[in-house]
Amino acid sequence: MSGLRKHDQNIVIDYISFICMAILLLTGFLLEFRLPPGGHKAQVLGLGRHDWGTIHFVVALIFTAGIVIHMILHLPWLKSVLNPKDESKRKDTIMIFSLSIYVLLVLALVLFFSPVIQNN
Repeated sequence: MSGLRKHDQNIVIDYISFICMAILLLTGFLLEFRLPPGGHKAQVLGLGRHDWGTIHFVVALIFTAGIVIHMILHLPWLKSVLNPKDESKRKDTIMIFSLSIYVLLVLALVLFFSPVIQNN
């Protein structure tokens, strides 16, 4: 993709990310409403819940990579937002950014260290 102009790279990455988000939405609804937990024999288009879950996960990884690339392509803008010239805005930005990182960290810790309950 290095032969493309930056604007064209943005369009390609944004389009791929949009398609991934749409697939995530569709597979998420499919998993929640058409193939709920416990319906072990149910299939849609010949694929069961586990197969659709794998597709959902792989597309989520591609989407995440697309967002990271999108952020890299917009690094100058991101730097200007995270490091404004106005001192009062800088303090607000640091506070909001720090709070966001804290919330994400707490959420990740809760999800990873919560007990797993097996329902038989």
